[in-house]
Amino acid sequence: MSPPDMGNQPLAIMSLGLCTPLGLTARTTQAEVAAGTVRMFQTDVEDIRGEPVRASVLKPLEEGLPRGERMAAMAVTALEDCMRGAPPPGKHPLPVVLGLPEPEGGAPLDGQKLARAVLEAGAAWRLQLADGGLLARGRAAFFQALCWAGEMLDSKRYPFVLVGAVDSLCDRESLRMLAARGRTLGGPNRDGIIPGEGAGFVLLARAGGLETRATEARGLVLGCALARDERHFLQSQPPLGHGLTEAFRRLRAHPVAGTRRADFFLSCQPTEAFWGREFTHAYLRNASLLPEPLAGEVIAGSLGDPGAAAGVIQVGMALHARGGWGEARPGPWRTLVYGSSDGGHIGACMVEVHA
Repeated sequence: MSPPDMGNQPLAIMSLGLCTPLGLTARTTQAEVAAGTVRMFQTDVEDIRGEPVRASVLKPLEEGLPRGERMAAMAVTALEDCMRGAPPPGKHPLPVVLGLPEPEGGAPLDGQKLARAVLEAGAAWRLQLADGGLLARGRAAFFQALCWAGEMLDSKRYPFVLVGAVDSLCDRESLRMLAARGRTLGGPNRDGIIPGEGAGFVLLARAGGLETRATEARGLVLGCALARDERHFLQSQPPLGHGLTEAFRRLRAHPVAGTRRADFFLSCQPTEAFWGREFTHAYLRNASLLPEPLAGEVIAGSLGDPGAAAGVIQVGMALHARGGWGEARPGPWRTLVYGSSDGGHIGACMVEVHA
């Protein structure tokens, strides 16, 4: 069962950690994405035409590492980055909710083993996997984790919740699977993806609580909405955008997130035509929520398709962006971030930062 949409009280982002092919910390990744840096390489995996598959690969990792080991290494690096900026460990365990790829998205993955690696690396902060805290929902996983964290914080049992997401499509087995399906970009295939990878964590508290008074928040998640679409990428019919339309509608109706339109939007989607058509349908039905004039970025331009990690990376960029990449403007700045999984899970949130 999917967690419900986040409640009316905003979430405060107390710290952020990222690990991507552009940087081993959030600060480096944000700066490199904003600067337009791209690191995409030819791999030793060939597509169906015998050409090398290109991917956005974290080079410090050995090329032959299997998917789970790549993901664990990135998750631990992002966790350490996040917790360097976190408040000191408390007396109680810190619950963790982790977004993961969909089962059909790449090579087989042992989510429990991955979670154990994260918990062991975070032993000093007394990390504890939340009940139902592994959410295998692809690009929508991080948004579902945000909603789940909001419910946990509303219960008053936890002052903080740690939310993360991690994925890799750059291990050899996943690359071969994508190439065999004709999903990789190259040669005559102009409608494919550049596989990517990455990981990230955010430490969350309820805005206005005692926890947010001692340490300044990096930004606010004003609202988060979820939806499901049966006309998804893995079926044969063209998209109608019903799921993304519903997620945007819920944000537009949200008493906090919907009070004014976004200044910018960030998409977690690759550049395949399916996703552009999905967004167009949803945008036209919710024009009052999106920026006017329309302004935004897709993650694929800098990091390819990092799968389930896309949501947390784009929220990290929303904390960095001011009127585009880094341009300072006065007052609060709102960024709409959304992600759609191949299997039809949809998530979106509104992030607000102050200059």
